[in-house]
Amino acid sequence: MKLKLLLATIFGAVAVNGAVAGTYCPPPAQYDKCPVECSPDSPGYVGVSYMSDYIFRGVRYARDTVGMHASYTIDSCIIPVTLGVNHYSSLSSNNPGNRLGGPNAGGDHNNLYAAVELPSVYGFDLGLRYDHYFYPNWRTPTGAPGNGDSHGALGLTISREILCGLTLAYTAQHDFNSPSAQLPFGNSSTDNGAWIHTIDLSKSFSITDCVSLDLRGGVLYTDNMWAGGSGSQRSAGWNNYYMEAALPIAIGRCATLSPYIGYNGTPDSWLADGVPNGIPGANANDAFHGGVRLGVKF
Repeated sequence: MKLKLLLATIFGAVAVNGAVAGTYCPPPAQYDKCPVECSPDSPGYVGVSYMSDYIFRGVRYARDTVGMHASYTIDSCIIPVTLGVNHYSSLSSNNPGNRLGGPNAGGDHNNLYAAVELPSVYGFDLGLRYDHYFYPNWRTPTGAPGNGDSHGALGLTISREILCGLTLAYTAQHDFNSPSAQLPFGNSSTDNGAWIHTIDLSKSFSITDCVSLDLRGGVLYTDNMWAGGSGSQRSAGWNNYYMEAALPIAIGRCATLSPYIGYNGTPDSWLADGVPNGIPGANANDAFHGGVRLGVKF
């Protein structure tokens, strides 16, 4: 039922787009009282975050995780290029449900990325992004060393506003070093890589001069990403779905505080439901979660 509701929402929005093409959408209000004075096009960004659950590709690997983020956009070229870094560190390395940090590890997860904003085509916005992930001190839940320490993925995103600020996005991402029996990466010489397809819907609502409500939801379909417990490769299928509600609050100059809540769903027979996790005999991947983000543009 949840899957039917999600897919009906995603594809129904596309279907009604043609019927409401002439619908009037009021322009967004202009807020002069808001203390944020930075331009939306400010090239630099730094931020910190706290997450009750660290979820990656539909699987919860850690709880009580702190993130640090930084990015900078170079717009002097023909096409804008954004370079960024994300660092995640688990605070609960002895948690039995923590996959990134076993008893002998801090569970760090580092992500370097480069994103290119491509010219629009027939009203569709295009973006190309490469991510490289590092796990410098990853351990299994028993404390044994992990079977891989890095992997990279290249993705293309196609997005378009379909109705009054409602944006539909599709991303096709290829991971060059998957799957693995324990994490979404591996070191096998016979590895053929994996595909991750994401359909995402998002919309923002203005509440007050400096507060908005951001809603997002989507679903992942993966091909050859996960491996079974014996190391055999998994077939393609629905991976997980997700929903998130955030409340960005403008504070000070150029700063935004964004508390959020979300849900990660992995119904029975979906691929992320069968991925091994740190709680034997249980699926820890269906999870309500939340946190807060603080970011500053410059």
